[in-house]
Amino acid sequence: MSVRMNAESLRQIPLFAECDPAHLQVMAFASERVQFAEKADIFRAGGTGSAAYLLLSGEAEVWRSQGEERLVVAVAGPGAFLGELAMIAGVAYSVNVTAKGPITATRITRDTFMRVVGEFPDFGTKVMSALSRKLTGSVTEFDRIRQMLENAPSFPRG
Repeated sequence: MSVRMNAESLRQIPLFAECDPAHLQVMAFASERVQFAEKADIFRAGGTGSAAYLLLSGEAEVWRSQGEERLVVAVAGPGAFLGELAMIAGVAYSVNVTAKGPITATRITRDTFMRVVGEFPDFGTKVMSALSRKLTGSVTEFDRIRQMLENAPSFPRG
């Protein structure tokens, strides 16, 4: 896949939708293509969010540990961008991601992302604006769920 095609794939991600294509091409050029075998961990919860992954082919399970059980919360396919919030904020990943089969992905490191932000402040502004909208939507959704729970009938415990 060419740098231009990788940049166009990045542009399809809501986080980068408003970014200048030239900035995305710089980031795509500086990123690396990686392969994961079936059942390989792409990243684990608690690990340092040093990179995000754009899935180009294959599927991955997004899961959490619940005691001894593995609770699958999503299956991600081509076009999914995984680990972006941890990568941008430089915090630990909150979930585990494991390849269901062979996967090809573009790996964008935090260093690469921060270098592009440093070179092109407008890029950083647009990404942070998109993140703000995403977080506002999450807070609104959490608020809606909280209200539903508060208004739900309570049942006596026995």
